[in-house]
Amino acid sequence: MNCQADGSPTITSLAAASRHCCSRDPGAPVSALFPFVLRTYLFDLHCPAGQSPEDLARRYEQARSAIGLRRVVVFGHGSGAAAALAYAAMYPERTAACVAVAPAGTGAYPLLEHVFCRTLIVAGELDLTSGPAQAGPVARRIPHAELVVLPGCGRLPAAEEPGGYRQVVLDFLRG
Repeated sequence: MNCQADGSPTITSLAAASRHCCSRDPGAPVSALFPFVLRTYLFDLHCPAGQSPEDLARRYEQARSAIGLRRVVVFGHGSGAAAALAYAAMYPERTAACVAVAPAGTGAYPLLEHVFCRTLIVAGELDLTSGPAQAGPVARRIPHAELVVLPGCGRLPAAEEPGGYRQVVLDFLRG
């Protein structure tokens, strides 16, 4: 897989913990599904209500800077997807790629045309609030976006369909 000579991952990612991502361990889908491909830094956005995607993106940037990372793949789910998309638009020189899962209702809409990195939008076919009908318009506004709809899946693709989700993300990262 994508490893350095010492076996460590070659791709660095930032992922926002989301209480909506998984009930027990919000970071498990990213860190557990891609251990040999991604070196993932998971952090908790824990922002007061009313924070904009831009505010959350600034927190991503503070974390990236504090850790001393160069270019990253940003992951986000739900409101974390809006933050990841905002980050990609606001910090293009720091963003290698973006993976946004269930990004419906994203307040990042004004910034979407400024996301120029490779972007993967993932939606569950059965998700009524963040599924294809909502994720499609998000993907269409991003110049280099790819929309993947996972069949038979709801709002939590990494938990509901881990094998399919993992393959989609790996294909995207390798592409």
